[in-house]
Amino acid sequence: MNSIKIVILFISLLAVSTLTAQDLSKKNAGQLKNLGKNALKQGDTYSAIDYYEAYLTKKAEDFEIMLTLAKCYQAARNYEKAQDWYKKAYDTNNEKAVEALYHYGCMLMVAQKYDDAYSAFKSFKKDVMKLELKELDDYKSMAGMKMLSCDTAQKILNTLLIVWTSHIDTSINKASVEFSPIFYNDTTLIYASLRSDTAVYSIVGDTTLDVPVRQFYLGKKKTLNWYYSGSLDQIPANIPNVNTGNGAFSPDKNRFYFTRCEKNWKYDVICKIYKTEKKGNKWSEPELLPEFINLPDFTSTQPTVGSESKKNEEVLYFVSNRPEGKGGMDIWYATYNESKKVWRTAKNCGSSVNTKGNEVTPYYDFDSRTLYFSSDGFITIGELDINKATGEMNKWLPAENIGYPINSSYDDLYFVLNTNKEDGFFVSNRPGGVNSLHPTCCDDIYSFKYNEVIKVAATGQVYIILDDNIKEMFTDKFETAEILPDKSAINDSTGYLWAEGVVVSLYLIDTKNKDLIYIKNDTTDKKGSYFFNLESGKEYALEFENYGNFNKKIKVDTRPIFESDTLILQPIGVNLMPKQPMIVKNIYYDFDKSILTTSAKRVIDSTLLVVLKETPQIVIEISSHTDSKGNDEYNKKLSQERAQSVVDYLIKKGIDSKRLYAKGYGEEKSIAPNENPDGSDNPVGREKNRRTEFRILGSLEQYSEIIYEE
Repeated sequence: MNSIKIVILFISLLAVSTLTAQDLSKKNAGQLKNLGKNALKQGDTYSAIDYYEAYLTKKAEDFEIMLTLAKCYQAARNYEKAQDWYKKAYDTNNEKAVEALYHYGCMLMVAQKYDDAYSAFKSFKKDVMKLELKELDDYKSMAGMKMLSCDTAQKILNTLLIVWTSHIDTSINKASVEFSPIFYNDTTLIYASLRSDTAVYSIVGDTTLDVPVRQFYLGKKKTLNWYYSGSLDQIPANIPNVNTGNGAFSPDKNRFYFTRCEKNWKYDVICKIYKTEKKGNKWSEPELLPEFINLPDFTSTQPTVGSESKKNEEVLYFVSNRPEGKGGMDIWYATYNESKKVWRTAKNCGSSVNTKGNEVTPYYDFDSRTLYFSSDGFITIGELDINKATGEMNKWLPAENIGYPINSSYDDLYFVLNTNKEDGFFVSNRPGGVNSLHPTCCDDIYSFKYNEVIKVAATGQVYIILDDNIKEMFTDKFETAEILPDKSAINDSTGYLWAEGVVVSLYLIDTKNKDLIYIKNDTTDKKGSYFFNLESGKEYALEFENYGNFNKKIKVDTRPIFESDTLILQPIGVNLMPKQPMIVKNIYYDFDKSILTTSAKRVIDSTLLVVLKETPQIVIEISSHTDSKGNDEYNKKLSQERAQSVVDYLIKKGIDSKRLYAKGYGEEKSIAPNENPDGSDNPVGREKNRRTEFRILGSLEQYSEIIYEE
């Protein structure tokens, strides 16, 4: 939907026709119509406007061309002209140009005429239903959201954020387009631009002209403002004659993702995502990401990088118009296994983020696990507004409009935060920027700084509940070097035995359906202490690792907090179990076999099975080990089969398979020498190495969404 507009966000190369107004007047209507059609086919919106304007002086009742001309003006972001031509198209034929009424309402929203826009959307929905225009069902659905936007837009405008915004220096913002700002550090900005002060970038039909393209540049902060600092030469992303932009770093800043955009044989703009890696002090030659990210014949662009909360894998979020999306441009994601150097298939981020409209320019904030993105399908003041949604991959809290004055009734894009979370950048075509054609033609970079940041923190301590039954269960049944503490270890001054190494997880609560969205975790120190930074106005849950029946949870509500504060929470007691591997005594196998013997099954029944039934929430790894006889590959295979045989037996005994993971280590984790110092065989050591162990990985809740990697 509205594809002309979205294409211009990626690569809009302004162009002018070599034909003067006098030349156009000499063309007949058919010639002008064909010229306009061909110009649009080549992505030349501005020439198409000239041709269609001239055509309509000769064919004033052609509502279809009026609609096309209006879309061209909207793509060029000349909203007043677009509004006029949408209205003319609808008034000329209000049965066949019903689509124009929807877009007319959108242009009225840009002008902040919300009552008139509401009436236009309401009439549009009635027309679609009355005329049974099934092809406009998506627009009808979006019209409902636009009506809701009209109802709430004035409230958003009246609720002024306590934020300072500024159009950054004209050494960076030129008359063309600037976009995709990101922080390299507190004083260095990477952004993309055409770096041109003229409106004429190409001439239709002239293939000899040297056309400037978008490239990466640097900005430096001096006192309170940012200034142009040259081309980005340290990272090999820029190449001649190819539009380049939309940069994003991995969390460790060792990988840089970006896009290159070119037109294909059909003149469609196709963007693709590349990656370069830092090796020592040098960056590698950029490589194109796999086809399931860069799907052939479709655009993949605007990457941003997050991390998966369970396995901490890198997650690439990006924008694409590929099939099976929710609407126009959607936000997708793909995870990267760094150890295996493998990308997993890209998936859609889901309907909490994507709509029937367009979602573009995502930015993922690691610390708050929040995705910022621009959309015209949620509540907006006008065109594209910046929204935020907390979560990851395809699980998100509902998106929220971040408010005015960062958002306006124009296009607001490319929101990005500094590490201090108090300042950042965004891009907008709002009036007041540097422009080459009309007041809202071109994107400029703006900086912002929150004037009053409410900082909320939560801290507390965790202590051990000493359970003699748990201690007895482990020390009697398994060989382990770790002995759980007894009551003599209690700190007399507090009455508590502080728990070191307990994982405390922070979740944001969806207040509508009470879903939990994971944010981050902290591990308690020697005093059992943990600490989290929170946001005001939210409801959180803290989950404490507890290897009893269930992990403990408490709520932390910051909705009543309107000034900076640190919340001191009550100490929480947990049951702890050993985390290091424990040897299960007397599990033997026949030579070179992985089938459990009858005696081995009896041992499992009286040890592992008892523990798993007594503590129904724990998830364990069962591992098998061999001595050094035989080759490494064979020993690893045999040990994997032996570990799996234990898992299979426990599943038959009624233990949930989600709680069990088999791992064969072969001879790589010996606990005793296989040979004596003089080189002779050490049968005692070999016997110790031929063992079955288990270790507690965590709770069922923690591992419910993890695919275990062998």
